[in-house]
Amino acid sequence: MITGHAHHTTGIAVEVGVGGGMRAITLTERSMRLGRAALADEILTLVRIATARANERARHVLGDEHLEALGIRADAELTEEIESTTPESWMVR
Repeated sequence: MITGHAHHTTGIAVEVGVGGGMRAITLTERSMRLGRAALADEILTLVRIATARANERARHVLGDEHLEALGIRADAELTEEIESTTPESWMVR
């Protein structure tokens, strides 16, 4: 299964599938001190980032036309950021 991950220094971590379906979320005591609104905002931001990562991985495997057929759209801003920081090979630093 293709997934995307994102985390925050407060201890929040999320894992999503292609399209953004939540697979896992981790919260720590430290993250719970953010308050409801800040915690919710941070979780949504991390889900957005993780979804972009998962979708980009899927795009590389399946191709654009298959993702579009599934109704999965890329977040252009995040896709550009992810592409610019993703090496072409695992052996590249």
